[in-house]
Amino acid sequence: MQRGALTEAVKSLEHAAEIKRGDCSECFRMESQCYLQMARFNEAANAARKAIALKPSNEAEIQNLLGVELYLLGDESRLSEAAAAFDRALELAKGKLPEIYFNLGYTLIKQGKIADGTNALKEYLKASPDGPNSYEARAVIANPKLAGERLARDFKVKTTDGKELSLEALKGKIVLLDFWATWCGPCRMEMPEVRRIWEKYRGDRFVLVGISLDDDRQALDQYVTKMHITWPQYYEGDGTVSVSDLYGVHAIPESFLIDQDGVIRAAGLRGPELEAKITELLKKVKSSEPGK
Repeated sequence: MQRGALTEAVKSLEHAAEIKRGDCSECFRMESQCYLQMARFNEAANAARKAIALKPSNEAEIQNLLGVELYLLGDESRLSEAAAAFDRALELAKGKLPEIYFNLGYTLIKQGKIADGTNALKEYLKASPDGPNSYEARAVIANPKLAGERLARDFKVKTTDGKELSLEALKGKIVLLDFWATWCGPCRMEMPEVRRIWEKYRGDRFVLVGISLDDDRQALDQYVTKMHITWPQYYEGDGTVSVSDLYGVHAIPESFLIDQDGVIRAAGLRGPELEAKITELLKKVKSSEPGK
């Protein structure tokens, strides 16, 4: 599983379950997780049910897993089953797994039960005010239509010139996060184009934020000065916040284009495709303004 050899892992887990004559809830739980990672949600749910049938001590965790898998099927007829799994998980967890409230909230909103769904998200925030999904929960409570969207992860950092920067404070603007480093050849090649994008679109509605993965702060500062980079830069080497981890960035250059509601609308776009998407999003922002 750790190597990503999920098909092999499933075969081994099935064999382990055979050796245990089917009495191995952990085998089925891990098999369920493998299928989930492979986006084979029906098989994942079936494996979770086998684990639950054995009444394991971690049943709350597996009921939550089952609920997620049923939700991800994308079949509205399965949402009530997903909600039932989350309800059972809450009953068993006795407040120890706040993420169940988060998952239940999304499911209820998807069912059209907006008030119940937002109440579940509020319970999540009570239990875990600074949890990994707290930013997303607050955004969906404010605008339930965002449930199911890929929301950008919030972060609070200081830029290289000492200014406070947070994604929350940029709500209402189109934000382009650009992950790069001076040691990255393709990043340096693309820098003139990134600068052109900034100079063309900079203004009240568009913000470009550079996330530097450099090892050497001096090299970064020298390059920023040399290339006349005037948009905000965050240096990850200061060790406070890893924005690249929040966004799952493992290779650069990489970019994320975020709309005014904090929804990620594109990733990895370059050149004309990036420019076209920025133009499209800016038009939507302008059309939504009062009097437009």
